Amino acid sequence: IHLGNKDILTLPDVVNEAIEDADILYWEVELDTETQMRSAELSLLTAGETLSDLLPQDVTDRLDLFLAPIGIDHTAFSRYKIWTVASSLILLDEIQDLMNYGSLDDYIWKLAISKGKETGEIETVEEQVSIFDGFSITEQIDLLNNTLDSLEEYDSIGQSITDEIKNAYLFGDLELLQDLSYSDYDENNPIDVKLRNRLITDRNYNMTKRISELIIDNPNTQYFFTIGAGHFYGDDGLITLIEAEGFTITRVEFDKCEECDSGEVRIEERCYAPYIK
Repeated sequence: IHLGNKDILTLPDVVNEAIEDADILYWEVELDTETQMRSAELSLLTAGETLSDLLPQDVTDRLDLFLAPIGIDHTAFSRYKIWTVASSLILLDEIQDLMNYGSLDDYIWKLAISKGKETGEIETVEEQVSIFDGFSITEQIDLLNNTLDSLEEYDSIGQSITDEIKNAYLFGDLELLQDLSYSDYDENNPIDVKLRNRLITDRNYNMTKRISELIIDNPNTQYFFTIGAGHFYGDDGLITLIEAEGFTITRVEFDKCEECDSGEVRIEERCYAPYIK
């Protein structure tokens, strides 16, 4: 998951061993400074354009009401595209952890760089941004309203969607992750259908093609792919699609232990490499 805290970044032995054994590690996109700067640049509106120019007043007022408890308003996002704002709202509760720890993607990236590993990307920033830039302004406004609907519903019952996602991830529960992903999905809502197809399904087919080509073309190379858990489940998920290409996928398990190697931590009878900031 593209989140992070001490629990998430305390990695099982099998993960560290896989990183160590890999010849090259791939991410959805590389996390070097140049790529991240390009991503930030593509999230901005064109020069002279502001969020207030694009949002109807009622949506602006609604956004301000949602942001008020944390002491900001829509002007904090003045230069950002509407879809960027919608995506950012989901992460508001995670800002402190992301500042302190970074995301799991970032952490694995730093581990790889510290070990001198070769890195690569399955997609490009431009491809990822085009997913959202392909939505009209009206569709982006609908997306923002849908996001606010979901977040306001969770707020009303004192819960957090990101907390539920983190817990499902830590328990390794793909079925629950799928349920959470589909909790607000409406197959009769054109925006939901378009977003699902562009954000998940289309990318899964592209990722499958690129991953299988890498493995087939380089049979003596060992790869490690860091990809969001939302891409793994379902009939159009990476597990199903890659198996359909003739590969065998085995979910890694690790046994309970009586004692751990020096420097490891034991959590619920399992050995982990401790998080190192």
